[in-house]
Amino acid sequence: MLQSKKTQMQKPVQQDVAKPARRDHRSRTPIIIVPSATTSLITMLNVKTLLEEYKFLPSEEMKRLGVKRQMDMVIQRRKPHPTQPGQTVSIPYRVTDSPMRLKPPEWKQVVAVFVSGPAWQFKGWPGLTSDGSPVNIFSKIKAFHLRFEESRMDPNIQKWDVHLVQISQNRRHLDKQSVMRYWETLDRSEHERTCFVVSRQNISKQV
Repeated sequence: MLQSKKTQMQKPVQQDVAKPARRDHRSRTPIIIVPSATTSLITMLNVKTLLEEYKFLPSEEMKRLGVKRQMDMVIQRRKPHPTQPGQTVSIPYRVTDSPMRLKPPEWKQVVAVFVSGPAWQFKGWPGLTSDGSPVNIFSKIKAFHLRFEESRMDPNIQKWDVHLVQISQNRRHLDKQSVMRYWETLDRSEHERTCFVVSRQNISKQV
């Protein structure tokens, strides 16, 4: 049976295949918030050196070294590989001192905040109490306070649920121990939060 000329000349119709949307590489990166106050021991100027290299350098010294302040950066944390002894794995963390720039979904990625002391640090944050206190925030986000062990503690830090990261003013060789304890505390907090979320999901499925 012969096909008509019209049928022979027909070409297969090409359909446009939708390309998958590009995912932002930061979409699942955990976020750490540091104070924007220049009087804070930890700022965007020295956070990378502290959390990556386990070494504290004052912000003023970082300025003299030519370091420029960024509002947003990604640091890499190296830790032992969970299944390959002797190997390490690099975990990215996004750090910012401008939380008001975060989009609503990004707040779910915030895993830690460094607290300077004054309550005005949290002005405009979601989850404040009616009197502007951040105590409810600390039940969802692990709070830390970096301080010199020789200095006087801020009254707010004493009454808030804040984990202390204490360093010496002069003994820099002890910095590593303090930063390692910080990461260990954050790891436990993230693990507990993950277990809590999974538990709630399982309960929801059973209901």
